[in-house]
Amino acid sequence: MKHIFIDLEMNNVAKEHKDFIKISRQETIEIGAVKLDDKYELEDEFKEYVKPQYNTIIEPKFVHLTGITTADVSGADTFANVLRRFIKWCGSDYKIYSWSDCDKAQLLHEIKAKGLVEFDTDPGLNYMYDNWIDYQNEFKKELHLSHIMSLSKAVDLSGLAFEGKAHDGLIDARNTALLFRASRNSEDYAKMRKAFTEAFTPTVFTMADLIDFSQLKFDDEDSNSQTNNSITNSNE
Repeated sequence: MKHIFIDLEMNNVAKEHKDFIKISRQETIEIGAVKLDDKYELEDEFKEYVKPQYNTIIEPKFVHLTGITTADVSGADTFANVLRRFIKWCGSDYKIYSWSDCDKAQLLHEIKAKGLVEFDTDPGLNYMYDNWIDYQNEFKKELHLSHIMSLSKAVDLSGLAFEGKAHDGLIDARNTALLFRASRNSEDYAKMRKAFTEAFTPTVFTMADLIDFSQLKFDDEDSNSQTNNSITNSNE
């Protein structure tokens, strides 16, 4: 069985498209993915930009977040065509993983908003939906964590090095695969468990840790000091 890691990058739909926004507030502008074989070795990668139909520009905040510009997507193919190629690239007999379930929801909503009814009965897409795993939640369970976290934080706390710039579809897919591979290796998993345990173990301290007792004087010390001073003065 193959293991596919997917990440989508999105752009906001322009405000004038109110009916579209009721179903999907965003459009996909990039699909990035990594495919591992049954031994968790890299087999292939997928990266394509998607030309948005309901906004003429990539909004500045998404340019800043993803690095994707209007020029990058101006010559890109439509969402439907890129999705078809991605489904074909995935093949069969695989599990697909994303960091949270947001990307799966985006596909569902965008297909509906764009009226792409041909995908309703597409066996490849339906297989994908049936074998989709929210790896953010799965990772939380595997590491016995109390809450979910961002991909970059999970990689960092695992003691691994985040590869590349976050919010690039292919880069995020690679780093999700990085965590997955480490969790399947007993030695790496033990290191990850230890790192997370240490990171989330609260530091215990007392008020004594906050006080420098060397700077304190007590009543007996002050009294003795005054007595000594009096004796010295009388002797003079």
